[in-house]
Amino acid sequence: MKRLLPFILFLSVILTNAQESSDRISLLFIGDFMGHMDQINAAYNKQTKTYDYTDCFKYIKETLSEPDLAIGNLEVTLGVTPYSGYPQFSSPASYASAIKESGVDVLMTANNHSCDKRKKGVERTISILDSLEIPHTGTFINNEVKKKTSPLIIEKNGFKIAIINFTYGTNGIPPTKPNVVNYLDQKTVKADIAKAKEANADQIIAFVHWGIQYKDMPSKNQKEWYDLFKREGINMVIGAHPHVLQPMVFDKESGNFVAYSLGNFVSHQRTFPRDGGAVLKIDLVKKDNKTVIDKAEYKLTWVYEPIENGQKQYYILPVSDFEEKPKFFKRKTDYDKMIRFTKHARTLLGENNKNVEEYK
Repeated sequence: MKRLLPFILFLSVILTNAQESSDRISLLFIGDFMGHMDQINAAYNKQTKTYDYTDCFKYIKETLSEPDLAIGNLEVTLGVTPYSGYPQFSSPASYASAIKESGVDVLMTANNHSCDKRKKGVERTISILDSLEIPHTGTFINNEVKKKTSPLIIEKNGFKIAIINFTYGTNGIPPTKPNVVNYLDQKTVKADIAKAKEANADQIIAFVHWGIQYKDMPSKNQKEWYDLFKREGINMVIGAHPHVLQPMVFDKESGNFVAYSLGNFVSHQRTFPRDGGAVLKIDLVKKDNKTVIDKAEYKLTWVYEPIENGQKQYYILPVSDFEEKPKFFKRKTDYDKMIRFTKHARTLLGENNKNVEEYK
C-alpha cells in the first residue's frame, strides 16, 4: 500500500501512494521494537537456517498500513553476529525487512542501545536500513552525513514533515569516531531545531528517548525537556524508553502535543505492564496556510507469546480486535494477562490523557 520510491532528493525522502496531494495526512507513531534473544530464537527456521519475523506482525499489519505514514523506534542494532539480546542487542537484517513489510515507513535509531555493538553496530544498522530503503534518523556514519541528511525530511500527500531524534544516552558506551549519535543535550537539540526550521517543513516532529524505565508517569526531567521543545517552537514531541505507557497530552488551544511514552511495541519483557503498549494516530490538516493537529487518538497493543509446534512465537495483537475473543488464546492465563494490561492502560490513559481518546 505504501511504497518508497528508490531515490533521495537533497534532504528529502518522497513517499507516494494513490493520493499525491491532500489537505490532510495521518501519522502513526509506534513504540519500542525490541529484539530479545527469545524473539531471535522464535524467528529462526531450523529447516532453512534463516530468520523470518513476518508472522510477528500478521495481526497488526492492517493497523500499521492504514495511516499515510508510520514511524517507529528501532531499539536494536542490526546485522552484527553472533546475534544477541539484552543487554547488548543485535538482530538479523530480516527483522528490519519484516518491519517494513508490516507497513512501517520510517525508523528512529537514537536510543540507549545505539552503540551496543560499537562502530560496527552503528554502521551496519545504517547500511541495512539504507539497503532496504527505510528512511531513518538519529545515528549517522559521520558528521558530514548528518549535515546532509538531518533533519530527516519526508514528503508525502503534499506535506513536508521534518523529523529529529535524540537519546538521553547510550548506556555508557560512546559512539566511536567518526560515528554520531544525537544526544539529548541543549546544544545539539537547539542546533537541530534551528536547522529543521530552515527546511520550512509543514510539521517538525521531535522523537525523544527519555524518562525513567517502568514508571507510568513522566519524570520532572521529561517535563522540563518538553518545556524546552515548546519554547523552541516544536509543538509535537513523541517519547520512548520507559517501556511502559505514559500519558499523551494535546493542548488544543496552543496546538502543542506530547506522548511521553508509547511503551513496548514488541519485546520479551513479560512483566506487567511492560507486555504491551499503544500506537498513536495523529491527523494533520492544512488550514489558512498553516498545518495543525486535527485529531489525536491511540490504539492499545499487546504481545502474545504462545508455544506453537514446540517453539515460542511472538504476535502483536491490536487489543480491540481480541479482547472479546478469549477462545483465540491457547491458555486462559494469556487472555487474562492481556485483559489486565488493557484495564491498567485504559485507567492510566483515561485519567491522565488530555484530548487523546482510544480508537478501535
